[in-house]
Amino acid sequence: MKRIVFFIIWGYFFSIELMGYIPVETGVVGYQVSIHNPHTHYFEVEIKISNYDADFIDVKMPVWTPGSYLIREYAKNVEDFAAYAGNEKKPLEFNKINKNTWRIMHQKVRDVVIKYQVYAFEGTVRMSYLDEHHAFIMANTLLMYVDDLKNNSSVLKINFPETWKNVSTSLTRLDMPGYAYYVPDYDILVDSPIEIGNHEIMAFTAAGIPHEVVMFGRTYFNKDQLVRDLTKIVESATAVFGENPNEKYVFIIHHSDQGTGGLEHISSTVLGVNRWAYSTTSSYNSFLSLAAHEYFHLWMVKRLKPVELEVMDYDNEIYTDLLWVMEGITSYFDQKIMLDCGLYTDQQFITSLLSTMSNIRNTPGSREQSVAEASFDAWIKYYKKNENSNNSQISYYNKGMILGALLDLVVIDGSEGEQTLDNVISQLYHQYYKKKGKGITNDDLRRALEKASKQDLTDFFNDYVFGTKDLNYEKYLHKAGIALIETNGAVNKKTIGITYNQNGYNLIINSVVKGGSAYDNGLNVGDELISIDGFRVSHSNINNILNHLDVGEVVPVLLSRDGLILEKELDIRKDNSVNYSYELLDNRSKLQEQVYKAWLGK
Repeated sequence: MKRIVFFIIWGYFFSIELMGYIPVETGVVGYQVSIHNPHTHYFEVEIKISNYDADFIDVKMPVWTPGSYLIREYAKNVEDFAAYAGNEKKPLEFNKINKNTWRIMHQKVRDVVIKYQVYAFEGTVRMSYLDEHHAFIMANTLLMYVDDLKNNSSVLKINFPETWKNVSTSLTRLDMPGYAYYVPDYDILVDSPIEIGNHEIMAFTAAGIPHEVVMFGRTYFNKDQLVRDLTKIVESATAVFGENPNEKYVFIIHHSDQGTGGLEHISSTVLGVNRWAYSTTSSYNSFLSLAAHEYFHLWMVKRLKPVELEVMDYDNEIYTDLLWVMEGITSYFDQKIMLDCGLYTDQQFITSLLSTMSNIRNTPGSREQSVAEASFDAWIKYYKKNENSNNSQISYYNKGMILGALLDLVVIDGSEGEQTLDNVISQLYHQYYKKKGKGITNDDLRRALEKASKQDLTDFFNDYVFGTKDLNYEKYLHKAGIALIETNGAVNKKTIGITYNQNGYNLIINSVVKGGSAYDNGLNVGDELISIDGFRVSHSNINNILNHLDVGEVVPVLLSRDGLILEKELDIRKDNSVNYSYELLDNRSKLQEQVYKAWLGK
C-alpha cells in the first residue's frame, strides 16, 4: 500500500490511500476543473504532475473524440496556458512544439502545476459545453495528458456554482469533501462524460445493473413510460451477450430544438435529442432506437472492437475498415432491439429495413465506394460531405445495417434456424474480448459467420464488403419467404436529376445526380434554375412541369450562375429511383417459415 499525493483546489493538497495503484516513481497526475463564470463559457483547468523524472514534460490535448472519426483540433480552444513549480509558485519555461503539445522545461522539480482555460460553447454530444444553465464535460476536449502517464490512475476534482446541485457521471465519487472522482486511467477519463447542473435524475435497475437517466433541457415526457421502455432496451441488448459489463450506467440526455445524435461511452452515453421527441410515436421511436444503438455499443466497439482500436492514439487518425460492423451492424441491432421490445411490429421492422435498402440502391455512390472503403475513409469523407458526396460515397451506417440483415438471414438459413447473427456477435465478444483481450478483423468476422452458417462467404465479402456490387436483396429476403416489390416501376414519374433548396421564390440546385440529365448537360450545384420549357419554376410547380413533358423530350432551361444568365437544354428522363414494399410468399417452405420466425424472434 502506498500513500499518493494529489492536487486539489483551494491551494492545498490531500492524501488518500489508493492501494498501490500508482508507484510514486512513475509520476502522478491530478486534475481540477473550476467553473467561476459559466456565462463566459470558460472552464478553468489545473493539472498537477508530481514525481516525473525528466528534463521536460510534454502535455497534449487530444485532436479527436473516440466514436466520432474526424480530426477536430481541440487545442484551438485553449487559452492562457501557464506552468509553475508547484512548491515555489515559480513560472516554468514552456514552448508549444506542435498544434496540440506544450513542452514544459521543469528542471526535475517535484511538482509541476499547469493552468489554462478552455472555451466551450459548441452544443454537440462530443464537445464540452458551458453556460449559465449547465456544464457538460468531455475530458478529451478539456483535459490534457502526458503520453507515458496515460495508464496511471488519478483524481479529478470539480468546482462549480453553489446554485447547481447535481453531478452525473459513471466515474466513482471519492469519500472526501467536495466533488472528487477516482479515474482509473486517461482512457476511462475520456470515456466518462460529466453533466453538472440542476438536471432531473431518474434511477432504475435493469439486467441487474443500476442505471440513471439524466434529463437536461426543458421538455415534456412520460417518466414511467420512458423508464419502462429503456428497461426493455437494456434487457434486450444484454440478452444478446448474456452479461452486462457495467457496475453502473448513465444516460445523459440533452434536449434542444435540434437533436445532435448520440455518442457511446464505456459506461454511459450522451444523446442530443429534439425537445419534442416524445410528442409523437414516430419521433419517440426514433429516440428509443438511438438509445438502443448507443447502448449496444457497450459491447460492440467499446469492448469487441477492431484490432486497430485496441490502443487509443489521441494525436492521430486511427484507420479501420470495420466501421460498417461497429456502426452499421449496431444500427441493425438497434432495429432488432426495437422489435424484440415490442416497440416495432414485424411490419415496421421490415419496412424500416426496406427503406434503407431503397436508399442504398438510389445512391450512386454505392457503386463507387465499397463499405470497407467508406469505413477506412470516414476521417476524410463521412464527416466532410459536400455536394458530390451522394455520387461518390456510401454510408457505412446504412449499408452496414443492411449487410447485417442479410448476414442474419444467411446464418439462420444455413443453420436451419439454430443460429442467428446474435449468436455470432456474442461468440466473438466472448472469444476475442473476454478470453483473448483482442480486437477483430474482417477475416475473423467472416470465419465466425461461415462457421455458424456452414457456408463459404468469400464471394459475399468480396462483392458486398470490399466491392461495390449491388446487393441482391431479393435473394436473401427469399430465404425468409419474403417477396420484394418495387413500387416505383409502374409510376410514370419524370426527372432531370437534381435536388434543390427554395430561397424565397428562387430554386437553387444543391446536388446533381451522377448520370442524370442535369449532370450530363452541365448544370451545376449553386445554379438558380429559373425556367424549364419557358415556364418559371418554383418548388410548388417543378414536378407539374416535368410530368407534362415526355420522356426523351429536349427542352430549354434558363439558369442564373454567378450573376450571369445562361441557356441550356435538358432531355427529360424517367425517374428510375426505387421504392420497396414486400409481401409474404404463398406456400412458403418449412425452412422459409423457420427462417422467418427466427429472424423476427418468434
